[in-house]
Amino acid sequence: MIDSKFIEVLPHFQLETLPEPKPVYPLQLQLVRFAFNTLGRVYPKKAGEIAYRLFTQPRIRAVHRKSDEVLESARLFEILYGKIILKAYEWGHGEKTILLVHGWESRGTALRSFVPRLVAAGYRVVAFDGPAHGNSGGKRTTFLEFAGAIRAVINQLGGVTSIITHSFGGATTVFALTHLDRSIELEKLVLIGVPSNTKMVMKEAMGFMNVPPAAFEHFKKIVSKRSNNLTFEMADMESTLGKANVQSILVVHDKFDKSVPFESAERIVERWDSVNLIVTQGMGHFKVMKHPKVVEMVVDFVK
Repeated sequence: MIDSKFIEVLPHFQLETLPEPKPVYPLQLQLVRFAFNTLGRVYPKKAGEIAYRLFTQPRIRAVHRKSDEVLESARLFEILYGKIILKAYEWGHGEKTILLVHGWESRGTALRSFVPRLVAAGYRVVAFDGPAHGNSGGKRTTFLEFAGAIRAVINQLGGVTSIITHSFGGATTVFALTHLDRSIELEKLVLIGVPSNTKMVMKEAMGFMNVPPAAFEHFKKIVSKRSNNLTFEMADMESTLGKANVQSILVVHDKFDKSVPFESAERIVERWDSVNLIVTQGMGHFKVMKHPKVVEMVVDFVK
């Protein structure tokens, strides 16, 4: 990775929001929280199994409410990953390929805001729907399986020049680069709204669901057993990012991100001197990857 570093803070694009009111949970979620908080304490092993099923099955499959020029211009193709067929999308005909990797409960074309500028810059751009996401096959997926899909796509494409990721897609991409295939080389890696510490994210999620500590321990055992002894520490980006074979890395994070706290970006940048940072203010977790100014700066970085 390069030794230089830049940190740029973009101005506010909207006023800071007022303190959030106490969340109101849908009835279904209230029942789940109640069940974990009661029966989960009596049957922790069973609760751990249920938690695993819940956290490996996306609640929704992202769909497009309306089409647009970028979607209509995509060339569709498929990639076989094990027994799963991954749906993929392609734009441009450049010799260098940029891969777009989406986050949890999203889809590859969610990052299509980057496509026009990248194609105009002479790149071939490819996106794909991860396992159990978008139009790809599968009903459940894991961190390890998602990372394996990224590796499979890269190999199918014959390698890629750079990767632009969002959220969960960034964490799994880094895992693929540092644990699944260290031979993968990149010029640039862009991490937008990524969690730095997987264990911390999971603990927060378990707390949100009222999963008791004993059930959480069983949950971790199941994850390890079904993921080739994968531990949360192995998936922590802040401790493994430096092992990736990447020339230059850019982190983009909104200061008021409510899904992945800005602290994640701070931890990554503090740990690795060669990581560059763009701080937005008021774009949140999802709009940040669509704002024209961010798209412009990311594409300039990739170029």
